[in-house]
Amino acid sequence: MAKYRWFIIFTGLLGVLLCGCTGERSTTALSVCGGIPVMYKTDQGDHITARYFSLSDRSLEFVKLTLPGGREYTLPEVMSASGVRYTDERELVWWTKGNTAFTEIRDINGEWKKIYDCKEIPIKNGQSGSGWSL
Repeated sequence: MAKYRWFIIFTGLLGVLLCGCTGERSTTALSVCGGIPVMYKTDQGDHITARYFSLSDRSLEFVKLTLPGGREYTLPEVMSASGVRYTDERELVWWTKGNTAFTEIRDINGEWKKIYDCKEIPIKNGQSGSGWSL
């Protein structure tokens, strides 16, 4: 539990240092890059906001999710056979592939249960990330 609390505090502090990524590895201090919001619409009609981040040396990638109802999670990227998977391995999974995503949560018995199927909301100018509208 303390490991996850440290991760959340660490990523929160790094979030204050948001920057534009240059793609070059730095031998100095690390910074956080990214964070442009991507909106998803669930099958139930709700909205999820995902903000994708990475450390400037690309040693860690993570997502900050805002689920319906305002609950927020910060999840590190983990290995996946297909798509991109983010999880804290104890409560929530966010899994993306192309313009689709789904969310799983652990039930009372410790089993993963899908709670949202989502599609990315396209924006007017055809770019992903910022500039979206509902």
